[in-house]
Amino acid sequence: MKQCPSCRTNYTDDSLKYCLQDGTELVENTGSSSETIAYDDAPTVISPRKVEPIRIDVPDSEWRSWEGSKQAKVPPIEAAPYQPVQIEPAPTRSNTTSTVLLTVLGMLGLLAIAGIGGWLYLNNKKTEVAVNVNTSAPNSRSVNANAAANQGSNANNLAVPTQTPKAALTPAPKPTLNPEQSQAVTDDVETLVDEWKSSSENLDLETHLSQYASTVDYYKGGRIGLARVRADKQRAYEQFDSITFNITNMKVTPDASGEKASAIFDKEWTFEGENKFSSGKVQQQLSLSKIDGRWKITGEKDLKIYYVE
Repeated sequence: MKQCPSCRTNYTDDSLKYCLQDGTELVENTGSSSETIAYDDAPTVISPRKVEPIRIDVPDSEWRSWEGSKQAKVPPIEAAPYQPVQIEPAPTRSNTTSTVLLTVLGMLGLLAIAGIGGWLYLNNKKTEVAVNVNTSAPNSRSVNANAAANQGSNANNLAVPTQTPKAALTPAPKPTLNPEQSQAVTDDVETLVDEWKSSSENLDLETHLSQYASTVDYYKGGRIGLARVRADKQRAYEQFDSITFNITNMKVTPDASGEKASAIFDKEWTFEGENKFSSGKVQQQLSLSKIDGRWKITGEKDLKIYYVE
């Protein structure tokens, strides 16, 4: 513990050397009963102090001198005089290469002209010798005549051969039927149509179907088998007890081969059954073909409907 000898204040902090009250150097406490002040670690606060501005009096003469120096003008800077840049022209190349090339080409041209002249001269000499030999020969006329004949024969050999025109192909005539053959086909078809009508009126399904081919172009159903034709006919026979046809205005048209024909006619029918009745009139067409020597129906359809009841 330390003590201030002036104010007798005791300090427990042995690290202090001076009194905090009056700044006196502290001494070791010998055991007196003076007041002890404990030192804390609170920060020291420095009170702000007002700083007064410093004023300096400058004489008026010096002030004017300083203002004049500020307004002094800076002397202008003189630009250096312009000096143009001298550009030296590029050195010209030598024309030695071009001169040599032109000289070589000229010499080649002269040699070519000389060669052509020599060839023409020699050729004329040979022609004169040949003419002299021909005129001095005793049989010159016969030789010239033979030469002319040879030239004529060569010209004939080189002539383009003429093509012989080809004969135009005429189409082969289509086979046609004479009146007797056409009438025979018409009679056969009319007989078949009559049998077809009778077998249907008699409700004879087997005889009626025997007049059809194995496939038939049947109304709007297209080409169908004979089994479907049977089903359609059988359904009609089962619904009606009486079937009557009246066929008029038949026209038979055979084709040129006599193996096919068509029959167009007006068909009027009356179907009667138990509590059922049907009648009407249509224009019908039967297409026929001769199969294994016998006429068969290959198509059946209605061309026009007059009425249906």
